[in-house]
Amino acid sequence: MRRMILRQKMICEFLDSCSERLKQEPDNIDVIRIRGILYNLAEKYDKAITDFERIIATIPSDVSAYYLKSDCYFNKGEFDLAKRDYMRALKLQFDTKITDSSIKNAVILDEQDLKDIEKVLEYEKNQAILNFLPNLITESD
Repeated sequence: MRRMILRQKMICEFLDSCSERLKQEPDNIDVIRIRGILYNLAEKYDKAITDFERIIATIPSDVSAYYLKSDCYFNKGEFDLAKRDYMRALKLQFDTKITDSSIKNAVILDEQDLKDIEKVLEYEKNQAILNFLPNLITESD
């Protein structure tokens, strides 16, 4: 319990730091991404989705933003929306033959489909944390 409270406190402090930094640099994509990750960790999924949509609006080919946005939808229980962003990320990352029509009509097929997506999203979220959060810690020292 104590560890969870400490974790939440750290997340809130980092969120405050990101928000302050964005007042000075409102278009800083890295800080927007970090804040989105932190919102996701704080279970403020709608705010996180908004940040990831800002990144996608600026950089439509940002694979990480699609995975992270998909993770938020997944955590909200909006599995079909999660799968759509997951498929967009796959299409961008691997240049697959996934069509826009198949993305638009994507649905979770079964429990295994759900588990497979969950594994990839957890991996991608952890990669984003490892890639971007150390920058926040270093910069706030």
